[in-house]
Amino acid sequence: MGGMVGTSRFVALAASTLVVVGALAGAPAAAADTGQPGTLYVQNVDWCSDTGPGTQDVPFCSVQAAADVVVPGQTVDIVGPPRYGGAVTITRSGTSSEPITFQGVSSDPIGTSAALILPPLLGGTITLSGAHDVHVSNLQLDHTTTDAVDVKGSQDVVLDRLYIAQQGPEDATAATDGVSVDGASSDVTVSRSKIYDSHGNAVQVASGAHDVTVTTNELEGSRYAEIAVSGTATADLTGNTLDDACGPGLTIDGGSSATVENNVFTGVGHGTVCPAPTAPAFSVAADSAASVTADYNAFALDSGRSEYSWGGTGYTTVAAFTAATGQGAHDLDHVGYAYPDATDENSPVIDSADADAPGEPATDVNGAPRVDDPLVADTGTGAHTTYDRGAFERQDTLPMPSGARSSSGIGPLSVSVTPGIGNPGSWGLPLTYTVDFGDGSAAVTDVSGTVTHTYTTPGVYAEKVTVTDANGSGATRTAKVTVGTATPPATSLTVRPEIFQGTVDAGSASLTLDHSDNWELASRTVSWGDASSDSVPVTRGAAGHDYDDDEPFRSYPLKLTQTDIFGRTATATATFRPADSYTPLTPPEYDYQGTVKAHGLLDLTSSTLHTDTNGVDAAALRVTVTGGTAGGYLTLYPYGTARPSVSAVNFAAHQTAENGMTVRTGPSGDVYLYNGSAASVSVKVVTAGIFSHAQYGHSYTPVAPVRVLDTRNGTGGVTGPVASGKSITVSVAGTHGIPADAAAVVLDVQTTSTQASGSLTVTSHGIADSAVTTSYWTKGQTVSNLTVVPLADGKVVLHNSSSGSVQLVTDVFGYADVTGTGSVYLPSTPTRILDTRNGTGTGGRIAKLGAHQTLKLRFSGVHGIPSSGTTAADLVLTAVSPAAGGYLTAWADGTTRPGTASLDYGTGRTTPNEIMPPVGSDGYVDIYNGGSAAVNVLADQYGAYVAQ
Repeated sequence: MGGMVGTSRFVALAASTLVVVGALAGAPAAAADTGQPGTLYVQNVDWCSDTGPGTQDVPFCSVQAAADVVVPGQTVDIVGPPRYGGAVTITRSGTSSEPITFQGVSSDPIGTSAALILPPLLGGTITLSGAHDVHVSNLQLDHTTTDAVDVKGSQDVVLDRLYIAQQGPEDATAATDGVSVDGASSDVTVSRSKIYDSHGNAVQVASGAHDVTVTTNELEGSRYAEIAVSGTATADLTGNTLDDACGPGLTIDGGSSATVENNVFTGVGHGTVCPAPTAPAFSVAADSAASVTADYNAFALDSGRSEYSWGGTGYTTVAAFTAATGQGAHDLDHVGYAYPDATDENSPVIDSADADAPGEPATDVNGAPRVDDPLVADTGTGAHTTYDRGAFERQDTLPMPSGARSSSGIGPLSVSVTPGIGNPGSWGLPLTYTVDFGDGSAAVTDVSGTVTHTYTTPGVYAEKVTVTDANGSGATRTAKVTVGTATPPATSLTVRPEIFQGTVDAGSASLTLDHSDNWELASRTVSWGDASSDSVPVTRGAAGHDYDDDEPFRSYPLKLTQTDIFGRTATATATFRPADSYTPLTPPEYDYQGTVKAHGLLDLTSSTLHTDTNGVDAAALRVTVTGGTAGGYLTLYPYGTARPSVSAVNFAAHQTAENGMTVRTGPSGDVYLYNGSAASVSVKVVTAGIFSHAQYGHSYTPVAPVRVLDTRNGTGGVTGPVASGKSITVSVAGTHGIPADAAAVVLDVQTTSTQASGSLTVTSHGIADSAVTTSYWTKGQTVSNLTVVPLADGKVVLHNSSSGSVQLVTDVFGYADVTGTGSVYLPSTPTRILDTRNGTGTGGRIAKLGAHQTLKLRFSGVHGIPSSGTTAADLVLTAVSPAAGGYLTAWADGTTRPGTASLDYGTGRTTPNEIMPPVGSDGYVDIYNGGSAAVNVLADQYGAYVAQ
């Protein structure tokens, strides 16, 4: 008895009906149905959006999203269980002439009774708070520790055709109600609903409420009362079936006034937790007895339970109750017990109700009409003498009619229906057949033979054959008719990396599929181009695939093949190129510090570089080297590959130099570091971030290079040199094209007019332990260095660690975004793409880049870089042994040269710097020599940023 009683009730009904409910799910009545004006839609489809318009084409995913925007006169159609369930709070109101309606939409039953079709499962509870003129209908709710429906401070509320069941063990301690109406609410109706196994009351009305109607509900198995009314003025409690409450079936107290008619009380208290198993079925306290009228109620109680408690006195029979109180003159007892929704033929509750009892609707709890049972004498009263007592109206027992048959074909499609029935109804009344083809055409009535109909518009239709007896009882059989389009449904797909909460998994393909004609489809298959394929349900608008591939620049051909229900196929293709997204390491990891011998090779392992996580293809490194007795260079490249002819850091004897670079890793995540000097050197390696094709990270957006700080002229708000040991804070976000919420910014920081040797430290303002040393200089030297700085509040801190003052200049080149929609990274094996000493990258021309001259460097479409879609280059730019000091500027070809510097160099000193210039739409990068003398220039390619 301590089992999941509420759950089992749902499962028992749902097991045989859920497939049926979904039979027409998502199928339009015509091929291009955009929904009804004034209607908002909630539906669990891949293309739903809680920030969308809530149309049938783009429905909301949750009911709450619709509740937040619905206006008077609108209806919210909840088509099947919503994608996002949970508690729904309704605060918006309608008007008396234009109420707001929330209604579940179930598909037409195919080959079964409509009474077996459950309404859509909301997946949460409902609270109406301070709302008025709101209708809620045809929804299935479950609840555990809270009431299923709470009506708080609300007026003119209708709760109709709800299916509510308590979930959880029967002996749970929380006493929660099916429907609770607080004392600040009025004009509330609870009708034609089924509420089961409440751990409190099925319906509870609190003191202070008024004008509450509870009618034609099946209320069963509550721990306390099925209906509990306290301190309520004008409560109409009519036509309910109250079964197996552990307390009273209906209790009224607190000075309430009420009309109680046409209710049927059955069963006896039961359950693991049953506070009052012998309580009277119908209880009215002394403070309310004078204001309550009761009549036309019926009792079918097991032994051990009295029928009434009125003003503190119990009565075991109707006769005794009527004699003592004058109430219940037409009440019935000992009417015989059957399960409440299967009233026995010839039962005295049939055709014996007061049709004029307040709140009585024209249909019963299942939506069946009020009909006259010819086998029972009409003893009812009011405008109709044929209403039954309780929530259920006895119907003629009619077998399901034949004739409706599922069919499909290319339109125009002709179908024939010959309705019939195997046996006559139990009442022996004349029968009438009606055929409704479901396409808006007039139904055919009084059918006596075969009816032929032609469907002209493609779509899915519910063809219904209904048999009705002379008194109005009926039974309907429904079949699905699918009318195909003249040509196979077209298909299309778009592909981009997977985006989640503003981050991107650039190695996962996310397909968006055309869903406009999915009602006609039988199957979809996606071939991913890597020898794998997946079947995609036709009701889905998206599909995804992870590529476990660290081969740079590889593209995969995708093919979608769809087959419709008639065997016709259509295809669509696209191309996906897996790439990497960026994750900064905050604080940066100081991974290695040690000595590398002359011409030595150091293996920087994945555990050392923190590149041993999923799908890491490259690491953003900062490398500091202190030269020994000879100058030289360092080369960093993927483990297990041949050493390329590139240099990442150049240094003189006894000089400390630093540079950043993004280095592709080997398959195991390792990187080689080669010392190209004839002497041993000291090396320090810092991992600032990682690039992965299998993790969510940031995408990158380049901007036209712009200067945000120059202490020489006051740009950025600071004028004059920065003193020894002093810091300045620079705002870089929210200006110059950098969003205020940027996750990181790409800066090039130059130090000039240096009065003493030293270094520069860059710190993310507001992020502890984020300081990174980005450049070193000697007195009088100008140095620039690119760095990627994570952002917390849009600011960075620059600290002068030298013993003398310096002037600082800062340029911005781009940012890591928080949308995931920017560019993604393709790492490459380091490759020299420009060398003016031997004609590489210049078309064979061997010559230095002249003073104040510009060189066009082709970047896209060569060396493995895609020919289109490239947005930024990742290069190490080097000025070789300059004859005089100067600077180089790199920018997108076809745009105006910016007033920034990409590399500052001094006389005689080979100087490298990582740069990330935008790429022109023609695939070229321009490089300008701002020095007074010609200089040889090198450019080594480490990767590229490409649009998604």
